[in-house]
Amino acid sequence: MSLPQIAQLEFPSRDISQQTTSQAVHRTFRWDFEAGDFMLKDGKLVEVEGIEYVKEWVKKALYTVYDSLIYTGTGYGSEHHSLIGQNFHPDFSRAEYERMIRDALMRNDVVTQVANFIFNQEGEKLTIEFEVSSIYGTTQEGVTV
Repeated sequence: MSLPQIAQLEFPSRDISQQTTSQAVHRTFRWDFEAGDFMLKDGKLVEVEGIEYVKEWVKKALYTVYDSLIYTGTGYGSEHHSLIGQNFHPDFSRAEYERMIRDALMRNDVVTQVANFIFNQEGEKLTIEFEVSSIYGTTQEGVTV
């Protein structure tokens, strides 16, 4: 018994190696961090892309504890949460916050650089501001710990 002959089909050839990341569209849904739920507009999820995607992704990544149960094995989230409440030398803490935040954000292929960290300590709250450069542009972001 032999297999049936299948007609020879011709498909247009396309060199996948010529595709660039700029052709990819990165999107995410807005999250209301105060309400703890997705944002809706006219009953639909609010979707963002481009630099707004970067801003939203940065917030989500930094709010998420690295390798938390739902993201186990994905490398998503930030380890900077492990420093909160620790009594390390301020210079060491700042260096670690920078490293951990940079590591968390550079996991996204749209992020090209995380730099220009500014630390502001007011009482027990530490605010960390930094610049995130991406294929969509640059934005100032921050986190309070």
